[in-house]
Amino acid sequence: MLTLRRIAPWCFALALIVYLRPYTGIRHDATLYLAQALRLISPDIFNRDLFFVAGSQASFTLFPQQLALLLAHVEPGKAFLVLTFVSRLLFYAASAWCVHVLFPARWRWPALLALIVMPTGYGAFSMFSYAEPFLTARPIAEALCLLAMAALVRARMAWAVALFAAAGLLHPLQAIVAVLVAWCWLVLGDRRWLWSLLLVVPVLVLAALKVGPFAGLLLVMDTQWRSMIDDVGDQVFLGAWTPRDWCIVLADVYLLSLLAQWSGPNAMLGRLAKAVLLATVIGLGLSFLLADVLRLILPIGLQLWRVLWVVHWLAAASIPFLVWDQWQRGGHHWIAPLLVVTIAVIGASVPRSTLPWAVLGLIPLHMVWPHVADRVSSPIRYLLLAGLSVAMVVATARYQLQMWAVYEMTGRNPEVVRQDVMIFAYPLICGGLVALAVWGYRSSGPKGQALMGVLSIAALVGALSVWDSRSPWTRVQESAHGTAVFSEEIPRNASVFWFASEASPRAAWLVLRRANYYSPQQLSGQMFNRQTALLGRQLSAQVEPVTLQSEICEVMANVQVDAEPCRISELGLEHMCTRHGDLVPPDYFVLPFDQEKHVHSRWQVRHPRTGEVITTEYLYKCSDWVPPLAGGAQA
Repeated sequence: MLTLRRIAPWCFALALIVYLRPYTGIRHDATLYLAQALRLISPDIFNRDLFFVAGSQASFTLFPQQLALLLAHVEPGKAFLVLTFVSRLLFYAASAWCVHVLFPARWRWPALLALIVMPTGYGAFSMFSYAEPFLTARPIAEALCLLAMAALVRARMAWAVALFAAAGLLHPLQAIVAVLVAWCWLVLGDRRWLWSLLLVVPVLVLAALKVGPFAGLLLVMDTQWRSMIDDVGDQVFLGAWTPRDWCIVLADVYLLSLLAQWSGPNAMLGRLAKAVLLATVIGLGLSFLLADVLRLILPIGLQLWRVLWVVHWLAAASIPFLVWDQWQRGGHHWIAPLLVVTIAVIGASVPRSTLPWAVLGLIPLHMVWPHVADRVSSPIRYLLLAGLSVAMVVATARYQLQMWAVYEMTGRNPEVVRQDVMIFAYPLICGGLVALAVWGYRSSGPKGQALMGVLSIAALVGALSVWDSRSPWTRVQESAHGTAVFSEEIPRNASVFWFASEASPRAAWLVLRRANYYSPQQLSGQMFNRQTALLGRQLSAQVEPVTLQSEICEVMANVQVDAEPCRISELGLEHMCTRHGDLVPPDYFVLPFDQEKHVHSRWQVRHPRTGEVITTEYLYKCSDWVPPLAGGAQA
């Protein structure tokens, strides 16, 4: 019974970690790490890919090399699944240790659970998050940074330096901003650390001598290059962020400002909050000045605004402690604590939520409340409580309606969208149920806690059983790696354009192991390489007629019952397959449409469990669609 009582919190936390962030396969930036590893294995194939032709970010990290060693012996689908799980556990294990070092004993478990429950997004357009649910170097680097900060707080400088260095070797961008926080911590403790700013001098000398990447510190991104990455790479420029994005930043910063005011027995928590706030001012200020205003290439790539991942991590962890602190300061009245909860929930980076605007009213109200609370009558207090409750209910309802719309768009297919996770993951719902479970555990006797241990084990087993939530199409793609899905062999030096509704090069890279001709995701490095941005714009224009018509075909297929077979116009295919100046067309292309001629091969994609045909992909050769003279003509 004692064992069940002790493991109950751990199993409960693990169940939440596994359930709230299911695995959806090799997607998002995991696709790019896959390509970097495959390039090391087959450079003759992937060196001609758009993602690598003008240079790659892989030279700044050791992660692709380690991944390539593994993929030489293990299938990518299995390797990415296991490594994603391990990296998530590593991140939350590091978070647990950092929380243990920073927070009073009473608030360690609530802080860790808050980190698990709260959305992990930060930055622009809800694009970025820590502890990502797919495989990249970032979660591992973030875990190492958290361990380094814990070592720094405990005055273990050697360990901190080693851990920061290891994080930098995996993902320099996440590590640099964490080092900035560490430097601010040291400066707040001893002003002599300001002398370390003299290290800027040799860096400027290296930049002036154009040594390696330091050359970009004094090179300016020209206006043409800047215009080419509009709408695709805008997230790296603070001036392109929306007011909604800044409201989310404001919510986190305000929570940290409350934490910075705390000067209890564990004063290092308040000091860390001050260090993070100072790092935020420096990071955002330098990012705006050097990237937005001066358009210097290296600062644009460094993305110092990523300091917000540390800001959000500490803000999320501090929520339970801040609620209790406000309860104590406010004489055990509910207005101030509920305001903190409302700011945290409504100000979180939740996709498709527009209500973060509300923090512009909630934060001033919370700031004013301590000064007017004694003069507010009971009816007004009840009215405020009701208003805050309604605001959170409205926020929850809006989110659920948005998520239901997404579910409808996928044809209510639970194999594509986990609607149960989408409903439960909203912080007010999940956080409320978790708080209730924690209260139940703490108020129960030994038998009750043992029972909750059994239930936690059952919850963990259930969460593990559904964690792998890859769609049937994703499962097929990842299991097809290295198999001949088409009867025609595609030459190793060929490039393939494979239309995909999710605009990902994964199919060409993973299924065919060939260079992908064009996908917007291949432009992720365009702020580092001008040629990538220029070539990407040209290739986009090359395939645009086909992609536009394909997207229209998909929309019609989704809205119509028994829709007629859709085809791409021959003019569109001829445009894509014609050489325009020095721009070479793709050698092959794959479409989910039967053009009824020049079909070289078909791949019937079957559901891995039922065997039902999901879709059929058709392989075509570009030379079949262009007259010989046109194919070599200058347009």
